[in-house]
Amino acid sequence: MRATTMTASYFPDGVDAKMIGKVRERGVVVAGGLHPAIREKYFRVGHMGVVSPADISATLSALEGALLASGYKFDAGAGLAAAEKAMV
Repeated sequence: MRATTMTASYFPDGVDAKMIGKVRERGVVVAGGLHPAIREKYFRVGHMGVVSPADISATLSALEGALLASGYKFDAGAGLAAAEKAMV
């Protein structure tokens, strides 16, 4: 799901809402889902106001770190690298 002020992303298979705390441990605040039927399946990232490339990089880095800490297997750094390339 996407809106102009918020992005809602589903947790990947094998990852649950505990990931939110792991993101916060990395200095980025995200929030859990609100929709009662699926609140445990997704998280929200706000992006109101001025969002800098540094904010985007910090958020993606925190998300990647939290995914790794949650045991999710993926090509670490690929998402952050792709975003930074797109921002240049």
